[in-house]
Amino acid sequence: MDNVRIRFTELFGKSDNVQHFFCPGRVNLIGEHIDYLGGLVMPSAISLGITAVIRPNKTNAITVHSTDFNETIELDLSSLPNSKQNNWCDFVLGVVLHLNQIGIEVGGCELLLDSNLPKGSGLSSSAALEVLCYFMFSCVFGGKEPNRVQMALDCQRIENEFIGVSCGIMDQFAVANGQADKAIVLNCDTLQHEIVPLDLKEYSLLIINTNKPRALAESAYNQRRKECDEALKIISVERPIENLVEATLDDLELISNPIFKKRARHALTEQLRVQKSVGVLNSGSLVEFGNLMNESHQSLRDDFEVSCAELDFVVNELQSSDSCLGARMTGAGFGGCCVALVETKRVHKLSQSLNETYKTRFNRVPEFYDCKPSNGVHIIS
Repeated sequence: MDNVRIRFTELFGKSDNVQHFFCPGRVNLIGEHIDYLGGLVMPSAISLGITAVIRPNKTNAITVHSTDFNETIELDLSSLPNSKQNNWCDFVLGVVLHLNQIGIEVGGCELLLDSNLPKGSGLSSSAALEVLCYFMFSCVFGGKEPNRVQMALDCQRIENEFIGVSCGIMDQFAVANGQADKAIVLNCDTLQHEIVPLDLKEYSLLIINTNKPRALAESAYNQRRKECDEALKIISVERPIENLVEATLDDLELISNPIFKKRARHALTEQLRVQKSVGVLNSGSLVEFGNLMNESHQSLRDDFEVSCAELDFVVNELQSSDSCLGARMTGAGFGGCCVALVETKRVHKLSQSLNETYKTRFNRVPEFYDCKPSNGVHIIS
């Protein structure tokens, strides 16, 4: 925090009358590729995120600097563009336009954004920026904290309609509503949710970014959705259901196409794994939760086929270590990140070993992030 204030002073002069805010990123612990099938997800906000330092002033402009991009952009409040400008500040602009529409007039200010979330890693840096700005501007210019569920919905709408990315609700919901040492079980269709304990004791969430570009992720995502839709159509002929996860494992016998059957089997077993995880975490059994994470990766690899050599290598190395309770790919797949439950005192040693073996195998340097389950967006006092 001291370094952020020093940087603010370098950019904008004395840091008197400033306010500090923080929004975390998130990791999905289990419940992968079933959010768009009416299924359950289990994300947790993490200790990595974006810190903001803001000072309102009497100008008619928002002057915002990102340390991540080492760039300052000024938004003229008297002539804001109504469409995105194709830079990182579009997330700030989209939030300002939306808040103005709902009656919160965002005023002039100096704003510093400092992130330790890696871009493009699947830890939701864009959702964190949207929710951070929404919460911060609501507090500073609206005089009170916003409703967190509505904030998540509004930020999803901003990303869908202003940014033009057809994301679901999980990312915004998780970073808005996360709690320290807790996970969220969320039905992405109904927004019904439950907070479950995630007491890691002597373990940490270790996130490993394979740094493999996810070139296939978008096309594979669309293909998997089509295959799941076909499986749903086949089952619905015999047993009318609205979402694929409402089917039973017995219903798989109705599907003759082997690809459709595999996709449906992942959806149904992954839904069951999330449901089992609730009871397991409520009982405090990290060992059982780790086993469910392992099973989830196997299903994503074999039935949903969205893993890759790099992800499988990292997961296998982690699962073979006696300091790791469970590991799985997280996110869209074909690259991106793995998440693992690793004994805290052995995180550094395991990371060093995996770093060397991964570099030797793939000629690419991975990144490691030692995280804890954290609170959602908040004011830093």
